[in-house]
Amino acid sequence: MSDRLRRAWHAGPNGLPALPLAGILTVAAAFSLYSILPVVEAVFTGYYAFDWENFVEAAARLGQGDLYEIDYPYAFRWSPFAAWILGVVTLLPLWLWQILHVAVLPLLRSWWLVAACLVTYPLWFDIQTGNIMIFVAVAGFWAIRENRVATALFLGLTVLVPRPLMLPLAAWILWYRPTWRMPFILFFAAHTMLVVVMGYGPEWIGALLTVETEFASDFNFGPSLLIGLAWVPIGIGLAAWLTRRNRLGLASLAISPYWLPYYFLMLVLESRTTEVPPERYSGTQAARTASEDR
Repeated sequence: MSDRLRRAWHAGPNGLPALPLAGILTVAAAFSLYSILPVVEAVFTGYYAFDWENFVEAAARLGQGDLYEIDYPYAFRWSPFAAWILGVVTLLPLWLWQILHVAVLPLLRSWWLVAACLVTYPLWFDIQTGNIMIFVAVAGFWAIRENRVATALFLGLTVLVPRPLMLPLAAWILWYRPTWRMPFILFFAAHTMLVVVMGYGPEWIGALLTVETEFASDFNFGPSLLIGLAWVPIGIGLAAWLTRRNRLGLASLAISPYWLPYYFLMLVLESRTTEVPPERYSGTQAARTASEDR
């Protein structure tokens, strides 16, 4: 094998993925383009946007006492304060909300990653349903890179839109970046008090624990489709192992009890490992560095 080919095998030029990964992505993109055609058509024909309609309904139900009365297709499990925020967000027309899903892609700072998202089913599923996963993934992408706004947004969404797949990155941030611990604790406490005052505490907890339908859903592409709840302890252990190795995208999927199509957008966190060794964020290492500087 020539030196040039050997280098291409391990790392691609101009920010491209390594040769094996590039080949796999090319084949996957071809299959993905074929699979997303019906979803793209649904977007442009205004087909029923499941999650967006849930947002609209949740905002309308807020204060009526039936916010967490799940009756499919209605199923809202986010924070009641998130329902209030959605009352503002859903003032936007759906088409503008869907355009924003594409508008944030350049923030990924990699043309091949943007292209990969555009030809994948998860992004178009997110667009078609009107969910928020691409915004969560982009915030996580920049949170890893120490962007303060993105970090605050991601940690805030972890509280307001509590999904297990957000826990690995949230835990990673709080462990390696101690300065975020107190702001997170204060926000969590304030939010908890707000939920209690709004009178939705028990109902919200009950809704969070009602997930049996997702395991058997046609849109569950995770191991739990085959082994059910048995995946939960396996996924938690695997997620812990992956998080320790900074594989935060894979850890996000592993810890999720079920894998809805747009959950795969969290794999953008795998596009590049953090360039700063995690030890930088430990208190001991920070103190040692400060001492050496003096």
